[in-house]
Amino acid sequence: MSTIHTGPHDDVEIPDVDITSFVFERAEEHGDKPALIDGPTGRTVTYAELVGGIRALASGLAARGFGKGDVLAVYMPNLPEYAIAFHGATSAGGKATTMNPLYTASEVKHQLEDSGAKLMVTIGPFLDAAKQAAEDAGIGDEVYVVGEGEGAKPFTDLLGDPAEAPEVELDPAKDVAVLPYSSGTTGLPKGVMLTHRNLVANLLQTRATQEVDPDDVLISIDLTQDMDVDRIVGIMTGSARYNVSFKVTSEPD
Repeated sequence: MSTIHTGPHDDVEIPDVDITSFVFERAEEHGDKPALIDGPTGRTVTYAELVGGIRALASGLAARGFGKGDVLAVYMPNLPEYAIAFHGATSAGGKATTMNPLYTASEVKHQLEDSGAKLMVTIGPFLDAAKQAAEDAGIGDEVYVVGEGEGAKPFTDLLGDPAEAPEVELDPAKDVAVLPYSSGTTGLPKGVMLTHRNLVANLLQTRATQEVDPDDVLISIDLTQDMDVDRIVGIMTGSARYNVSFKVTSEPD
């Protein structure tokens, strides 16, 4: 006879909704409030700007034929654009595969091929490894850079008209939102398929044990392998649900 042990908290009710709709359900109410703050520069992205950027990327991706089941690779440290890339991909019906910022070109190539990524978003300092990996994986023409970078297309080229963001029908319980990869301790890194429902449930579990209010500012420091950026994005974007600000940085203050 089995025994079920319950914790001290109430059961979590998981709504049948995609991760982006869940996270930004109340963002419109707080359009002018800072959503993301870049730690090193102080650059601030409001809720309205963040949602607008996500919708613009979803629109641009859809116009390029990116849709349900397609994969966008995100090879960046903590930046406000990380959340735009992540949610832009899921809003277009696809999924994001998140990469350790310390990966070498060969490691990036493995993940690009294994995940079936069609495009990659990165930053200038990572371009050498990104371009080599993309060429070897057969997507050399689909590398986009946030900021400046020679030999790659600007991230802004991917942006379309936010008003034309697609309305995609998703099954939150079955459709994968993100493909993070294991550390590869016992072999090559392996993709972990997390559905929209998985991410929504995780955010609700976190919310049940960690109280936040609208005046709070949360901080995320990139811990790479021990706390991959996809997990940081889960916490970071979850802050929008509760209308707090989130400071993103790769360097402790």
